[in-house]
Amino acid sequence: MAFFSNHIIQRAERWSLRLGARFRKDEDGATAVEFAFVALPFFMLLFGILELAIVFFVNSALVHATSEAGRVLRTGNFQACGGEDEFKALVCENMKGMASCWKNVRVDVIQGDSFMTIALPAVPAPEERVAGQTGQAAIPQTPNGQFDTNAAGDMLVVRSTFYYPLALPPVLTRLDNPKGSGVRTMTSTTAFRNEPFPASGTCDPNTQSRISDGTP
Repeated sequence: MAFFSNHIIQRAERWSLRLGARFRKDEDGATAVEFAFVALPFFMLLFGILELAIVFFVNSALVHATSEAGRVLRTGNFQACGGEDEFKALVCENMKGMASCWKNVRVDVIQGDSFMTIALPAVPAPEERVAGQTGQAAIPQTPNGQFDTNAAGDMLVVRSTFYYPLALPPVLTRLDNPKGSGVRTMTSTTAFRNEPFPASGTCDPNTQSRISDGTP
């Protein structure tokens, strides 16, 4: 009886050892298990890179739009077209394709006797923007900035501020500015002296058409 019991125990031990060895060598499903461990950080990194690329693209578009709108102002082809809303529409037309440009862009045009004396107004924090219109309360609206009338030879500083709402939680990308706002605040500034155009300036037909295209 004791011999029979020892034999059973020895066979069980050998079977356990063979099963353990087979388990260690078996790699079926190992790739899936390993991918499950790295999938979350991988996708976080991937989407974070995409978000950063979009931020760079939007910032580049903002710089281009501000520079192009400033050039129209400097040459005297805008002065007879309107004021702050029309100039903001011109900036937005230059950023065509950027979602919600009108809701998220603020433009300041400041005139001064010299560049050293020009003081730009403070940029409002994202949470300081006003609520949307009826039915759009969840979408913040960005009021337009200051627009100083100007003439030939005047010194101007043009600043555009874009409040870009981030798609990913800022805790993952750390791209929000200021922290905790969920918004990336980007600015572009250009300074110049107006050219010696006619006293009242003009409103170039092409400029007027672009303003109409940029108006929401």
